[in-house]
Amino acid sequence: MKLPSIMERAAASVRHSVNFIDIRIFAAVTAVITFMVVWAVLASAYLPAQYDLKEGDVSPEVITAPRTLTFENKAETERRRQQAADEVSEVFAFDPEVLPLVTGNINGFFDEAWRIVGEERAAAQAASQPYDPARAVDRLRQMEGQPELSEVTLKTIAGVEPERLAQLHRAVLDSMKRILQGNVTETSLGTDNDRLQALLLTMALNDQEEAAAIEIGHAFLEPNYKIDQDKTRQAKEEAASKVQPVVVTVRNGETILSRGQVVTADNMATLEALGLTQQEEKYGAIAGIGLLALIEVLLTAGFIYQFEARVRDSRSLQFIAASLLILFAVLGRVSVIEPLTPMLVPMAALGILGTILLRTRLSMILVVLASINVAIVGGSEAQYVLIALIGGMSAAFLVTNVTQRSDILRAGLVAGAIVTATAAGAGQLSDNSWSQLVNNILWGGANGILSIIVAMGLLSVYEMVFNLATPLRLLELGDPTRHLLKELMMKAPGTYNHSILMGNLAESAAEAIGANVLLARVGAYYHDIGKLNRPEYFIENQFHVRNPHDRITPSLSRLAIKSHVRDGVNLAVSEGLPPEIIDIIEEHHGTTVLSYFYHKAQESSPAGPVDEETYRYDGKKPRSREAVIVMMADSVEAAVRSLEHPTVRSINAIIRGIFDQRLRDGQFSESRMTFGELEKVRKVFEKSMQGFGATRIPYPDNDKRKGKDKGPPDDLARRREKKRGTA
Repeated sequence: MKLPSIMERAAASVRHSVNFIDIRIFAAVTAVITFMVVWAVLASAYLPAQYDLKEGDVSPEVITAPRTLTFENKAETERRRQQAADEVSEVFAFDPEVLPLVTGNINGFFDEAWRIVGEERAAAQAASQPYDPARAVDRLRQMEGQPELSEVTLKTIAGVEPERLAQLHRAVLDSMKRILQGNVTETSLGTDNDRLQALLLTMALNDQEEAAAIEIGHAFLEPNYKIDQDKTRQAKEEAASKVQPVVVTVRNGETILSRGQVVTADNMATLEALGLTQQEEKYGAIAGIGLLALIEVLLTAGFIYQFEARVRDSRSLQFIAASLLILFAVLGRVSVIEPLTPMLVPMAALGILGTILLRTRLSMILVVLASINVAIVGGSEAQYVLIALIGGMSAAFLVTNVTQRSDILRAGLVAGAIVTATAAGAGQLSDNSWSQLVNNILWGGANGILSIIVAMGLLSVYEMVFNLATPLRLLELGDPTRHLLKELMMKAPGTYNHSILMGNLAESAAEAIGANVLLARVGAYYHDIGKLNRPEYFIENQFHVRNPHDRITPSLSRLAIKSHVRDGVNLAVSEGLPPEIIDIIEEHHGTTVLSYFYHKAQESSPAGPVDEETYRYDGKKPRSREAVIVMMADSVEAAVRSLEHPTVRSINAIIRGIFDQRLRDGQFSESRMTFGELEKVRKVFEKSMQGFGATRIPYPDNDKRKGKDKGPPDDLARRREKKRGTA
C-alpha cells in the first residue's frame, strides 16, 4: 500500500470519528484548546531568555533545573557513535581477478625467458660455438615489467635444459594456484610465502631449481583478499547507527552548575534543553497575554457564529481556523529567537490559506489577530505589525479568485514584493541605517518565498486531511482524465455527455447568482456517477439495445432507477470525493416523483390507485444553491432534449413548467435560494437552451399522470414514451 493511500485512510478515519461529536461541544472544546495554546505560546516569550554562557565560561551562580526533563545529549551521542565506528575492523573481500592476473604474469615471464634462452641457444648452435648462459642472463636482466631476480636465479633459468625450465614453470604455476585458492591478505603475506615455499619443496626439482622457483613465486605472489572500502564504510555506519541516543534526565531542583564551576559541553546541552533564563518572571504580563488570547478566541468564535454559517456548521473548518491561529502564533514566537526576526513570519501564507479555505472575511480577521500576536512577541514594534498586516491582507485579496495552483505562486511573489517594500518603508520609522535597510529588504524577500512554501504545503495537507472542496481541488476533480469521469465516458457515454452539458448550464446559472461556479460545474459532472452500476437502464445509454424496462414491472424499474442515487453516494464516498459533491449527488433528484413509472404503474395496477409516495426518490431535498442549480439543470436539459420540434416558445414553456412544478412540490423548502435567484437561474437556462436542437422523447403531461390519457396512439409513440421514463 502506498503512503498517500495510508494517510488518506487515516484522515478519513479521523474525520469519521470526529463527526460523532456534537458540533457545539466540538466548537467549545476547540475554542478552549485554542485559547490555552495561544496563551502558552505567547506567554513563553515573556519567560526568561537563555543564560549568556558558553562552553569554558565560569558559572556566576548556582543553576538548578526548574523542571524534570528527559532529552538527548546530541554531542555525547555523536562522540559515542564516532567511537563505535572507529572500533570497527576493516572489511575484506575476495578479489577473483587476482588469480588470473598472477598466473598470467607468471606465464608471461616464463614465455619471455623461454624465448630468450631459445634464441641464444639457436645462435650458438648456428655459430658452431658452445652455448654461453651469460648472454641469456644479460637479456633476462633487461626484461621490461618483470620482477627483479637475483643473479643466481637468472643463471639457473638461463642454464637449465629446456625440459627442466618447463618443469620449473609448471612447479611455480601449480604452487601459486594452490596458494591463491585461499585468502591471502597483506598481513598474511609472509605466512603465505612460507606455504608457497613448502609446496615448491615437494616438487620434482633439484636444489638449484627449488631456490629459483621460491624466489620467482615470492616475487609474483600478491594478496587476493583486500579491504573493501564501501563495505568497511557501511559497517562503520551500521555500528554508529546502533548506538542508542544518549538520553539524559534532569530532575526538578537538580543542580546543573555550581557557582564558579566551569561550563562543559554537557552542561550547555542541559541548559539548552531546559531553556533556562536570566530575566525575572513577569506574571502581570503573562496574565495580560492570557486576557488578550481569550479576547482573540471569543472574537473569532463570535464572528464565525454571526457571519460564517459555513464554518459554524463544519467541524473541519472550525479546526482549520483554530489551527491557523495557533500555527501563526507559534511562528511568531519562533521568529523572535536569534538570529531570526518577526519580519520573517509568513503572514501572506495565512492570507492565502484563510481566503482559499475559509473565505476572505474570516481570513482578514485571522490576519489581524495573528499580526497582533506578532506584535506581542516582537516587543510591540510598529514595523512588525505593519509588515504582517499588509502582507497578509494583500495576499488575501490576490487569491480571492484563485483557479489554479500557479495562482498561489504568483500571489506569493506579489505579496512578497509588497512585504519587501513595506519592510523597507517601515524600517525607516526607526531611523535604521542603510545596512539595516538592506537587511529588512532581504528579510522581506525571504518572507515572500517562505509564504509560498508554507501556503502550498499546508493547502495540500488540509485538502487531504479534511477532504475540502477548495477551488484547486474542484479544478482537479473536473479534469476529464480523472478515473471516475473516464469510466463514466466509457461505460455510460450518454450520461457523460448529459453531465458535461449540465455542467455548462450549472456554471452559467451559478455565475448569475453569485454561487460557487466550480462546485456547480463539478457537481454536475459527478451527479450521475451512480449510473455506472447499471448504465443500460437509462435511456441516454441505450444505443442499439432493447430497453430492459420493457421486460420488468414498473415497481422493479422504480427500484433500478432510484438506486442510482444511492449507488452514486456510495461510489463518491469510496472515491473520497468532498462532502459538497456527495451532497449534490444525494440531492440532485430531491424527493421528486418518478412520473413515468408512477403513471405506468397506475395504468397497469389491477388493485386500483398506486401510492405516489412509493415512487418518490429517497434522497434529500437540495440545501445548497449549487445543489438546486444541479437539480434544475438535470431536469431542464433532459426535458428540452425530449422535444421533437423545439422552438423558443416550447423551450421556454417547458422550462417554466419544470420550475413551477418543483416549487409546488416543495423541493426548494430546505435550500437557501431566494425566489429572485430562482428567477435568474430560469432565465439563464432559457437563454442557454435555445441552442439545443437535438431531440428526445416527450415528458408525459399532467393529464397522463392522472390517468386521463391512456397513452400515445401508435406503437412507435408508446415505445418512445416507455424509454422516456428511464431518462
